[in-house]
Amino acid sequence: MSSAALAGAALVPGTGALAADEKTRRYPLGIQFFTFNALAIQGWTKFSEAMGIARNLGYEEIQFAGLMGNSPELVRKRADELGLRLRTLHIGNDQVRAFWAPGGSIVDAQDAVYTPTGIVQVARVNVPIARDLGCKWAVVAGSGARNMQSLAAVKQMCAALNQAHEIAAQAGIGLSYHGHRPEFSVLEGENVFDVMLRETHPAIRFELDVAWVAAAGADPVALIERHAARIVSFHLKDWTAQGKAATAGDGSIDFKAIHRAAAKIDDPIFNVECEGGQNVDLTEQARRAIDYLRPLGWTMKV
Repeated sequence: MSSAALAGAALVPGTGALAADEKTRRYPLGIQFFTFNALAIQGWTKFSEAMGIARNLGYEEIQFAGLMGNSPELVRKRADELGLRLRTLHIGNDQVRAFWAPGGSIVDAQDAVYTPTGIVQVARVNVPIARDLGCKWAVVAGSGARNMQSLAAVKQMCAALNQAHEIAAQAGIGLSYHGHRPEFSVLEGENVFDVMLRETHPAIRFELDVAWVAAAGADPVALIERHAARIVSFHLKDWTAQGKAATAGDGSIDFKAIHRAAAKIDDPIFNVECEGGQNVDLTEQARRAIDYLRPLGWTMKV
């Protein structure tokens, strides 16, 4: 199969492309741009440079965590020059940065932004940006802690997500939600994710961070198989036996099984996410992640 045929097959919903041996379905692989946050926050030149680094590593698309003041037109032009796809945008990150004081808590900043009223406002501000980037999905990037304190709070958040969905639909794109550990935990005797599925509009989709699913003690493969119709995208990072997030391949998550289960999803989107503390070279982690995932069926280049 030629590279052109591979690329074309990847754009057909529900099909994906096959490797040369016609046995392994292949998916384009993107990266969550927060991986390059330290570089990207330094202004457009460094932001653009980070996009080039992602492409040179072999990533085929980018999911931005906000645009850090750069215009969607400029970012889209640069993505087109590099041959990078932009299908999803995390929304709310730029607003969280405005509340996240040096030395402060990101959870406090998220709580300030992702109130029920705030979620609707985040959609009003950011859905047009996602549309102008050419994205198919605006992804609400989180919830903070307060929305997860009770089932009543979860349901209030879901009502806000439904309003945000209406805003996205009017712009011609879809709304998705990125979960963390609490969304896959049990609260007041109910699984929070089940409640969210029930309380949100059926057109709303979810982005599974497989590490956070594992962190909550849930099985990401079983979750995919059970709820494939409501899942549109993934963050691919690992989870260790010591309870730490890690680069794909450095923990205990079965990515091969995740790849198989994802065949149930219509045109799934995958983005690597690399996290690390002080003195961690996230560019090298991004390189190691793609090297690990490529033989398992990710990236269109075998």
